[in-house]
Amino acid sequence: MSFTSLNFLLFITVFSAGFMALARTRAFTPFLLVASYIFYGYWDYRFCGLLALSTFIDFYCGLKIADSPNRSTKKMYLFISLGANLGMLFFFKYYNFFADSAEIALASLGVEIGRRTLDILLPVGISFYTFQNLSYGIDLYTGEVKEPERSLMRYATFVAFFPQLVAGPIVRARDLLPQIQQRPREIPFEERFAGLEKVIWGYFLKIGLADNAAVVVDARFHQPEFFNALQHVIGLVCFSLQIYGDFAGYSLIAIGLAQIFGYTMCENFARPYFATGMRDFWRRWHISLSTWFRDYLYVPMGGSRTRWLRIRNVVITMLISGLWHGANWTFVLWGAMHGGLMLVEDGARRLAAASPVRLSGPMLAAGRLVMIGLVFMVVTLTWLPFRADNLQTVWTILGIIGHGDFGLQQGNQQASTLIRVAVAGLIVLLVDMMVERGAGRRYAGTNVVARSMACSALILVMLLFGSFANHAFIYFQF
Repeated sequence: MSFTSLNFLLFITVFSAGFMALARTRAFTPFLLVASYIFYGYWDYRFCGLLALSTFIDFYCGLKIADSPNRSTKKMYLFISLGANLGMLFFFKYYNFFADSAEIALASLGVEIGRRTLDILLPVGISFYTFQNLSYGIDLYTGEVKEPERSLMRYATFVAFFPQLVAGPIVRARDLLPQIQQRPREIPFEERFAGLEKVIWGYFLKIGLADNAAVVVDARFHQPEFFNALQHVIGLVCFSLQIYGDFAGYSLIAIGLAQIFGYTMCENFARPYFATGMRDFWRRWHISLSTWFRDYLYVPMGGSRTRWLRIRNVVITMLISGLWHGANWTFVLWGAMHGGLMLVEDGARRLAAASPVRLSGPMLAAGRLVMIGLVFMVVTLTWLPFRADNLQTVWTILGIIGHGDFGLQQGNQQASTLIRVAVAGLIVLLVDMMVERGAGRRYAGTNVVARSMACSALILVMLLFGSFANHAFIYFQF
């Protein structure tokens, strides 16, 4: 169920009551596991079977990896875990994509094989819990996790932990499992209140910013030929705001809910639109995924030991990252664009390092602002294939923008929506700017009354300007 639905309000109310009643008893872990499966099964109860199968395979393989006396046996069970997880992910998410691509490629060569696609329902969040399971087996094999979890119930609770199950953050076993293994602790009021603040800010990002921006974006991508270049530039900027508000909002709600109930999860966004380069952007955007690819793909392939290794590994990592986001050539293009931009940035950094010119003082600050603006524009352009349903839409919108008609269109029926996007976007910009400048630590030391007033004001703005059309979170499709 979606965090923005009334069903979730009922669910979290019942869960909170159960949490308070059972937190200090042995029944709490079974209660958390059942609650998580109810949360996940709300979309389709059949998804729970696949989640349970994946969980059991990795639990069993984890025990065998830890207890096997020789390395070859450990490696065999690691490969079983990798094969099972990636096999399920490939079948449910990528089979039709590769079948369609193969059919088109062979047809271009004059070979007709007929339709080979299947009617497959994509399980919600499969990419997230697959990566979470994969990291457990790999960490056991490499020794990052010293001891396996020997309780199937606790391991299943770790995998299905409902706040982050369907859209992250991707939590490592070494971080969350020890918290699952312990009974819930006494949670200080300040910690619960800080979690509540994250939840409120996450809802504002989603309802106040993302869902308003979605109205503007959807109109342009559903019928791109009806809008001129200026309208499409506005649409791309709105999508930059939408996807940030949507995904960062979900992450904050998940992290905040976990914190309210005494669980700590990793930060997933760190003001990415204040990045001064593409590498910096990926240190700030979807941090749990970018660090996952760094630790389990990029570094094992050789990392940056040589210049050519870095070129190869950046390209492979970003292409796979693009494909992870969706079974469509638009996502592959998006990943390729980011990989190419990172390599261009590497070359620019080498040239800058060799240059005798050094900026200081006001020039350095101005240069930073220029780089922030440039990175935002480049990232916004790369969101085009990410949002488009197909490559034809990408070329259509690029053609309209290239045509250069930046005139104001008459009778803009979305003017009020754009005003709401602007208001919410300005609030988000100001808050992120203050946090970027270190105001977050000072705010955390403010008394609870002042912070409560700030939260109340934010809720009021959300009620006045928010969109309550209950748009699905974008990353549910991944």
